[in-house]
Amino acid sequence: MENNIGLTKDAGWQFGIRKTMPANLETLWNLFFSDRGLGFWSEGVDQNFSTFKKYSHIRTKWRHRDFAEDANLQIRFIPSKNKDKTTISFHVDKLKNESQREMTKDYWSKVIEDLKLLLET
Repeated sequence: MENNIGLTKDAGWQFGIRKTMPANLETLWNLFFSDRGLGFWSEGVDQNFSTFKKYSHIRTKWRHRDFAEDANLQIRFIPSKNKDKTTISFHVDKLKNESQREMTKDYWSKVIEDLKLLLET
């Protein structure tokens, strides 16, 4: 039996990444949704969010510029116990194939790196 990392039984292909950032929840959330922050991550994102829980998570549709169809995007903000760090988590499902999963991985991995740089400036 072949082991296809990222292939689900019901939701097609998926990809998830998370990173703990050196900022409290409110700071990270406000930066992420600022005009400057949106420029780093919102390409292809339907900003009519199906779920928007302030300081918690969003759900919406997302389409990479090379995809013909939408995928589901969920972004979560998870505060640390000591309140000076926050984990940001990106999860995308309903991807068509392994190639889309790899493009998704590249895109959201870059977003995480850019977000770290944005926090430093």
